[in-house]
Amino acid sequence: MAHKVKKRLKRLVITTTTITVFAAVAYLLGWSSVLTVKSIEITGTSATQVILYQLTNEGISLQVGQKFARVDPRAIERSVSKLDWLAIVSVSRDWISKKVSIAVIERVAVAKALTSENSMVNFDISGVIFKPISRAQILGQDLLPIVSTAGDSKADLSGVVKLLQQLPEDLQYLIEDLQQISVTKSGDILMKTQINQLPVEINWGSVQQLDQKYSILIALLKLPENNEIRQVDLSEPSAPVVK
Repeated sequence: MAHKVKKRLKRLVITTTTITVFAAVAYLLGWSSVLTVKSIEITGTSATQVILYQLTNEGISLQVGQKFARVDPRAIERSVSKLDWLAIVSVSRDWISKKVSIAVIERVAVAKALTSENSMVNFDISGVIFKPISRAQILGQDLLPIVSTAGDSKADLSGVVKLLQQLPEDLQYLIEDLQQISVTKSGDILMKTQINQLPVEINWGSVQQLDQKYSILIALLKLPENNEIRQVDLSEPSAPVVK
């Protein structure tokens, strides 16, 4: 009988201790001022206030003094990732220093265009359209080649996006040396760039059969007689014209 009583008392002590520990941990994490956010660090951009405003606008709390355990890195990352001028967003918490870190990489524009709404937008090397926001993005505007359209600017810009997004790695240098992209009324995309350090104009035609056009251009550029070409017309991929 005494043995059973001791056993019950032992279980009671263990249970009580466990509950007390859990309660203490819960209090420490959720209510105690010991574990609160001591600092917030945003790196990779000068537009930190835009990021903080984005979080506030979506009802996500992030401020010094906030309970550290209540900071949701995934929610913050999802929210900040909606900013189209950012390419990469990473959020982390350091439980030792009580610091919340938001590390971002801005999109780097390779061209700009004026939309039908008369606003300036940028393209990155993947063809993603975004509005320049940070100081670095805005300062680089004067150096960017412009995409001009003669017809429906929205449809034309979509075509340019597709062209840039699908451009194979072997032709990425065309974007690095890009001078201008224009879209004719018929929808043909004209690109002014450099090949072998010489100015070249490429008529891509429409955005149909792009893979075939890329392959044809790569093959043409491998021919020795095309080392100094100045014009390439790929509007009819079955009958390309080189000058």
